[in-house]
Amino acid sequence: MTGAAAGTFWPYRNDQYSLGKDNGLKSFGSKAYYAALQGGIAGVTYGALQMAYYPDKMAFSQKGTVTAGPARGLSYISKTTIRPAVVFSAVTVTFAAVESVAEEIRGSHYKDPWNSAFAGAAAGLVLGGFLTRRIDVASMTALGTGLLMGMVDFNGPSPICDPMTEQAKHFPPKISPKFEESEELKGLKAKYPDFKNN
Repeated sequence: MTGAAAGTFWPYRNDQYSLGKDNGLKSFGSKAYYAALQGGIAGVTYGALQMAYYPDKMAFSQKGTVTAGPARGLSYISKTTIRPAVVFSAVTVTFAAVESVAEEIRGSHYKDPWNSAFAGAAAGLVLGGFLTRRIDVASMTALGTGLLMGMVDFNGPSPICDPMTEQAKHFPPKISPKFEESEELKGLKAKYPDFKNN
């Protein structure tokens, strides 16, 4: 690791950019912006699906009675779409923030499973806290999310453990510039001269 890698983000980012190895390295501002955008879109989508799943204005209680549900106004839309968007955005921004802080503390401005595990634990804590407001559920959510994100980052996005060997199975190591007929194909063409030019 170079000396710049152990320091702040921008010297390391500039060094990697000069070597052509920046590979999408982003500052915290960029990460937080895209994380909030992704979380907001996911939350609005979740809220829209929830609104479509419960289209009636009636609410059924456990005792079998029917009561009037919420009115289809701005209040209902804010509860069903804006609240999930805020929750999802808070979770994704928390993940981005903790991952960036872990990168600065550990001096690892690359994809590190430990950074993702810490960030996933923090995001899981926020998610469990928002949804249940119970520390026992939130702590287990943090543990599970941290383990999941650490494993995903450790194994990479592909479920294939050895992509190079898997690719070598499907593609030949070298392709000749000119097509070469096999001996079996030459024998078949000699046997069936009508199909010689096929």
